[in-house]
Amino acid sequence: MRIPPCVALSLLLAACAGPLVPFATDTPPLILTTIDKAGIGDDRARFREILCAVEADHGARWPHDRPCERILWKVDGEPSPSGRPVSLGPPAMRFRVVLVSGFGADCFAPYVRLLEDAEPLMRELGHRLEQVPVTAFGSVAQNARILRDFVEGLALEPGERIVLLGYSKGVPDSLEALRSYPELREKIAAFVSLAGAVNGSPLAEVVPGWIEELVALLPGTACHMGDGRALRDLRPKVRLEAVAEAPAIPPVPSFSLVSFAPEKEISSLLRPFWGKLAGADPRNDGQVLWYDQLVPGSTLLGYLRGDHLAVGVPVAERMPLLAAERIDRNGFPRAILLEAVLRYLEERLGGPRVTRPPAAAAPPPRSSPDGGSRRS
Repeated sequence: MRIPPCVALSLLLAACAGPLVPFATDTPPLILTTIDKAGIGDDRARFREILCAVEADHGARWPHDRPCERILWKVDGEPSPSGRPVSLGPPAMRFRVVLVSGFGADCFAPYVRLLEDAEPLMRELGHRLEQVPVTAFGSVAQNARILRDFVEGLALEPGERIVLLGYSKGVPDSLEALRSYPELREKIAAFVSLAGAVNGSPLAEVVPGWIEELVALLPGTACHMGDGRALRDLRPKVRLEAVAEAPAIPPVPSFSLVSFAPEKEISSLLRPFWGKLAGADPRNDGQVLWYDQLVPGSTLLGYLRGDHLAVGVPVAERMPLLAAERIDRNGFPRAILLEAVLRYLEERLGGPRVTRPPAAAAPPPRSSPDGGSRRS
């Protein structure tokens, strides 16, 4: 009997022994503390008000089985609600949402793309989504340059504002672009991190390097391979060094959405990964620990109740056979989530401009590779 590659990888990972992160002293000094001590703002209460209002509005038009309390976890310490009304009328701002996807996503772009199920609703509201053609397995520096070139080439319509939304590895790619290319900072109104591998993932220490070649060989995939440094760049040591080099306050208003779920709500493909990460903390999404998803100096919007794929990628809708067998916990109201994010940003960006200290001069990019070749 032939074992599918994704199943083989899950079994391999489940059999791995030893610590996820190797013993080492060559990382920056670290501390585990609460978000207020870490300089992260907490606007969970207001975002919950907006998300619940948007969900109720959609529920009245298109009934679904995911009420607000099942979209967001209520983690201890969430502030009290403001009680302010939520505008659900035509948006006063028009956003161009620039999406930066994660590790290996380019290989499956012909079949499923980040948040693509939200596109009809975004068009209805007057917003537009753009998918940045980052490489599948390119380094953070390589994909940051691709992102810079993509944003520079955008032709905005009058009144449009750019919201940069990174997902998974797309978050460090985006942060690197903002750090290395100061010209982007005047173009981007806000940055949103969705299930971001901000501090990397311990899984990058144990997943074999040949996984990239294996994914590229799966039937139907066509990958822009990039420079092959993605796994290296997702190691916690590498990402934490980048965090240490970055300014304490992000150069543009930044917001974090964290995802995690209990084991029974994790897709079967991700469950062995969840189990490995649970040795450090069961509050993970099958790819990234919950505290590794927070952008330093950002505002926390909420903790999403879903696994890593569910919160960002509509696999069940676009690839139902795969979903039925391996990605079987993919139901999540991604369009409602994105509408809530944009309505929240309309409130925040429409208020008084936040004064930020001048950012330190950005160092030159670590490398200047091209977009890589396509492997099919």
